Amino acid sequence: MLHNQHYKDDMIYITRLTRQVLSLLGVWPSYDRKRSTGESIWKYFLISMSYILLYCVLIPGSFFWIIEKRTRVRVQTIPLLFYGFMASGKYGNLIFREKNIRKCLKHIEEDWRIVNNMDARSTMIESANIGRRLVTLCAVFMYGSGLSFRSILPFAKGKIVTAQNITIKPLPCPAYFFSFDIQVSPFYELVFAIQFLSGIVTYSITIALCGLAAVFVMHACGQLKILVDLMRNLVEDQWEEKEDVDRKLARMVEHQIRIRSFLQLVENTLQQACLIELLGCTMIVCLLGYFIIMEWENSNAVAMCSYFITVTSLMINMFMFCYTGEQLSVQAERVASASCELEWYRLPDKKARGIVLVIIMSNLPTKVTAGKIMELSFKTYGDVVKTAVTYFNMLLNVAD
Repeated sequence: MLHNQHYKDDMIYITRLTRQVLSLLGVWPSYDRKRSTGESIWKYFLISMSYILLYCVLIPGSFFWIIEKRTRVRVQTIPLLFYGFMASGKYGNLIFREKNIRKCLKHIEEDWRIVNNMDARSTMIESANIGRRLVTLCAVFMYGSGLSFRSILPFAKGKIVTAQNITIKPLPCPAYFFSFDIQVSPFYELVFAIQFLSGIVTYSITIALCGLAAVFVMHACGQLKILVDLMRNLVEDQWEEKEDVDRKLARMVEHQIRIRSFLQLVENTLQQACLIELLGCTMIVCLLGYFIIMEWENSNAVAMCSYFITVTSLMINMFMFCYTGEQLSVQAERVASASCELEWYRLPDKKARGIVLVIIMSNLPTKVTAGKIMELSFKTYGDVVKTAVTYFNMLLNVAD
């Protein structure tokens, strides 16, 4: 049987951006070969540096939140700290699930290797391109909004002169260093650079998670499309090509089992990180909406625009997770519909009985969830938005 000779190039193509981001974080698994000693050392170095950069912001920020007496400033610090701890949790999950990620990538590579039909390969590329566009969109919004928040906004605020005639240069993130004076050069520039690099790590973690979800789920969508074609060809081609029905049925069942085993692996790999993402972003969007109202009353256009851009990027990020889950559900419904529309009566009696299990399996729910609590779908996205608005209204009432 002929196989796809370009499967390695296909794998590089569909995972390019996700591979680059995960490699930056040191969590891209080497699924096609064993790591050398130097590569392993470099991996652990990147992981260590990423955690150091994360906690160089989180620890001083936590001290600032504890020591700060002004309630409004403390509340405004919560989303930044919360998102940082979310990133740390998601990063730890990616590291802990590296073996599962490797298995998923090996499974995808095997699917690309064994495809022997140009139409099937085109279907897989079409689905993969959707995943690539989702990852690119996520990267543009996360890096664009996040890094502008950590670079442009501090400069837009300008220097602050206190009543004691002390000039304070703002940092991207609030921090408390006890008796250490960070306003003196070059310490201010050093802390500023560390916080900026920490932002790159934080947003890269989100992009990496979104990239994995997009690559894995959209690959499953492509496989489901191929399964629909196999179902339709089971009966349609038998009289024209006189192909062995048992062999075609076995291939269809094997393909269906591979899809379900792959989706189960994806579920086990990403469910905790997706739950952190959805729940955390819901709370942050709620708080940022409240901050926008506060800055509107203070006529602070720069801060208001910054918060609005951040809310937009978070909403788009959550939407992309739910979009991939929705696409999977749509394709699963098409598989179920195709299985019920099979012209089984055109098959011999004994052959037709084999269709029963295929129909049963095709009608089983096919979905990915966040922590086995909520399904990734448009309905969930709507529920998340409604929940954020509800908490936002509660916060406004409490503040009033």
